[in-house]
Amino acid sequence: MNMELFRLINNLANRNIVLDKIMVFFSKDVPYIFMAILAFIFILGIIKDKEDYRKASINAFVITVINLALSFIIGSIYYVDRPFVHSKVNLLISHTADASFPSDHATGTMSIALGLGKYSRILGIIMTILSLIVGFSRVYVGNHYPLDVIGAYIIVSITSYLYNLLLKSKIEEIYSRIEKWLIGKFSSKEDILNN
Repeated sequence: MNMELFRLINNLANRNIVLDKIMVFFSKDVPYIFMAILAFIFILGIIKDKEDYRKASINAFVITVINLALSFIIGSIYYVDRPFVHSKVNLLISHTADASFPSDHATGTMSIALGLGKYSRILGIIMTILSLIVGFSRVYVGNHYPLDVIGAYIIVSITSYLYNLLLKSKIEEIYSRIEKWLIGKFSSKEDILNN
C-alpha cells in the first residue's frame, strides 16, 4: 500500500516542468520560509512590544526542536531506507541515504504551523496547508514514502497536544523570567553608562 501510493504520487514527476519546479520549491525552500516567519514574528514582538508574539514564536521553536529530536530518535530506532535506495524512482532532488521515517521536513513545518496556530488561527491554517503541500512534495520528488510524511504528522499532532497540555505554560513562565532578567541586566548597564 505504501509503495503503491508512493508510485502514484512519484510517477507524476517528470511530466510537467512547471509542476516539477513548484514541488522542488516546496520541498527545498518552503521549510526555510517557515523558519523565517518564526524569526519574523519574534522580531515583530520585540519591535511592537507584543509579548504574545514572542511567546508564540518561542513555543513554536521549542516544540519544533522537541519534534525534530524525537524524529531523529525514531529514525535511529526504527530505520527505514529512502525510496530511491532499493527502487528506481523519479528523483528530482538528490538526498543522502539516511533514515526515511519520519520526514523531518513534514515534522518541522507542521510543528511550526501548529505552534503558531495556537496564537493566530488564520496563520496556523495557512501554514498547515503549506506544510501538507511540503509533505506531498517530499513524496513527489522521490525522497520519502507517504507513510513517512503521515507518520510525521501523527507524531507532531500527539506531541503538540501533550506540549500544550503539560509544558506550554511552564516554557512561557521560564521565557518571561529570562526576558525580565535580560531587560534588568541591560537597563542596569545603560544606567551605569549614562552616569
